[in-house]
Amino acid sequence: MTQQKIETNISYKIRVAGVVVLYHPDKDVIENISTYINQVGQLLIIDNSDIIDSKLIDKIKSLNNVNYISYGKNLGISSALNHAAKIAIEKGFKFLLTMDQDSKAPLNLVSSCISIFEGSNNVGLVTPIHGNKYGTHIRPVVGKTEKVTMAMTSGNLISLDVYKKVGGFDEDFFLDYMDIEYCFKLHLHHYDLIRINDLVLDHNEADLTEISIFKKKVHPHNHKPFRWYYKTRNMFLLRKKYKNIFPELFSIEFNSYLRMIARLVLFENYKIQKINMILLGWWDYLSNKKGKKF
Repeated sequence: MTQQKIETNISYKIRVAGVVVLYHPDKDVIENISTYINQVGQLLIIDNSDIIDSKLIDKIKSLNNVNYISYGKNLGISSALNHAAKIAIEKGFKFLLTMDQDSKAPLNLVSSCISIFEGSNNVGLVTPIHGNKYGTHIRPVVGKTEKVTMAMTSGNLISLDVYKKVGGFDEDFFLDYMDIEYCFKLHLHHYDLIRINDLVLDHNEADLTEISIFKKKVHPHNHKPFRWYYKTRNMFLLRKKYKNIFPELFSIEFNSYLRMIARLVLFENYKIQKINMILLGWWDYLSNKKGKKF
């Protein structure tokens, strides 16, 4: 290993900030944070909670290397990520690790992602595999890394120089699909999205369950009803922005959305409430309503 490579391995943290967006977190968030806090130069904790658990927050504030920021209200994930990116840029960081409060990172998450950026000048985002307790992430290995079309927020390392060029996260999306919209921006500016296939993030998305039907396993997400409002409103906003530019990529996302609705109708509880939220989200999209609803 060359001296230059050794220095890169030692110093990469000073170039990387992290952000985790909180919304009424439980005590597990501290354990989750502990898996990546020492992989970054500073961890920005943006709290979108409107009601604060002061004891839990005091424990979070006591962690080393933390900058805790509370809005006192929910301004949305996009706004929180943009706020964190702005702070990171002002402090001279070159990369931002974006984490969800329910995710645990492998010990080599940041170093592995940095190595991908060092090997190319055209990478905008590096992402791990998003694992879960049911193993739905397990698939045939096609290589250690591969170009992908989309990536969920948690566990991503983004270039802040690229972030500035593409315009950041669209705050009209507030919640849901703001990560997909950012990926479309990267494609629009011809940046690559790279996934590391042997790097697995422990990501507990929604309330995933497993149902066996006709010897096939189905995995409903069981999102809370209000999430379907944002999913629907933002899906149609995504359609408006990108369907004509990237018809094939948009079709993949829209078909995934339709499959989620099918699993909702067939397997999930609170069907009526969720369907009502879908209809309300569609109506508010037609009415050009954006920002926070619930």
